[in-house]
Amino acid sequence: MHSAYGEVDIILLSGVESGCVKARVCYFGPPPEPDPENPDQWMKQVMQEIRDRCPGLREPTPTAKVLCRQPLGMEDGTINNDRVSASSSGTCCPASGARLNAESRWIPEIPEGSWIKVDLVQSTVVSGVVTQGYYVGFVTHFMVAYQNQPPSAYEYLTDGNGNKKVFTGSTVPGTPVTNLFNESVLATEVRIEPTAWDSNVALRLELLGCPLD
Repeated sequence: MHSAYGEVDIILLSGVESGCVKARVCYFGPPPEPDPENPDQWMKQVMQEIRDRCPGLREPTPTAKVLCRQPLGMEDGTINNDRVSASSSGTCCPASGARLNAESRWIPEIPEGSWIKVDLVQSTVVSGVVTQGYYVGFVTHFMVAYQNQPPSAYEYLTDGNGNKKVFTGSTVPGTPVTNLFNESVLATEVRIEPTAWDSNVALRLELLGCPLD
């Protein structure tokens, strides 16, 4: 099946009766308790679990087909306005206006070096992003940075050579463009950084993924 975000995702577990479709679950069970003295090791354990169970565009594990691509709440308002911030915003167009398919939009006051950030509050599996312009302009290319767990530093999604990956965005103002990550990431915050645009940085967006637990 298909939706505006691509395939409608399901999970098929080994051992279930043939033809039985269960609700999609991306991550099984609670994450391990963080170790304040060794946060890097904790993160490695969780990320390995996510790579095994939430492989993004990679082939699924033999026991399950797991795709984690549900909207995380920008379009439907599940993500509150106060959880969306930006480097700057024009008086017309606050960061909270950057909601997919809305009549509003985000336009930074200073486009160079601009960014918009979504606070997911809890560690969340993020597997992609949908971007959309507005009639006054659109973002043609952008990078994605994320924070695993405060106060850790932001990390960038990278390409096959380990360089910061530049994603291709819109080519026309109103059509949504979906970019799925090569590997899902675990994030509490996600930041979109426009690197090129047509006429103006005008952005609406949705994050794709699924809860960690």
